[in-house]
Amino acid sequence: MTKGNLNDLIRKEANKEVESQSSASPKRSKETNASLQAKINDLTAELEKTEKNGQTLQEKVISLEKELKEHRELSVSLQQLQQQTEQLESVLSEKTTLVAKLSSQLSQSQTELTEKKQLIEKLSSQLSQSQTELTEKKQLIEKLSSQLSQSQTELTEKKQLIEKLYNQIKTLENSPTPTPEPSSITKPAPKKPSLYNFEMATLVRYIAPTPTPTELTDSDIGWFD
Repeated sequence: MTKGNLNDLIRKEANKEVESQSSASPKRSKETNASLQAKINDLTAELEKTEKNGQTLQEKVISLEKELKEHRELSVSLQQLQQQTEQLESVLSEKTTLVAKLSSQLSQSQTELTEKKQLIEKLSSQLSQSQTELTEKKQLIEKLSSQLSQSQTELTEKKQLIEKLYNQIKTLENSPTPTPEPSSITKPAPKKPSLYNFEMATLVRYIAPTPTPTELTDSDIGWFD
């Protein structure tokens, strides 16, 4: 009940008492006035009480409206937070997908790196083996070159010896034969071994070694395929 409604009610009650007093006796009028005053007092007290209750209710309404406003603001904040959370979840999902993709690429790169390392080790082993074989071939070439040089030296010495012997033979062939002295009895002169025959016999006994070729073929030194 509002304050205006309560005042209207008091006026109506007062009017009723005034009407009843006009028809009642003076003695009863005094009692009615006292009773009316008591009722007015009661109504006033009730009005004050009602006003206090109304004020309390108004404060409660204001408080409730304030709480409602806070709840609405909180609801808006929650909605915004929900949207932000959804956005963050979407970003997190994208990041997770990207991480999975990068992890797969990393794994593939590590596999390729391992394969390349194995290939490098294999090629290094082959290179080391090839270098070892090359060193052996070089040593063989040096050895054969040394043998060739030695054979050429021996061949030169043999040629010089042959030329010397050949010159000695020519000298003996061109020298005049001595005239034998006459004797009483003609006997065949014994054959003396000549220097020519001796040199020829020496040449026959000498067998020159097969000359070493001055150039080595690829099959001789086992060249790389």
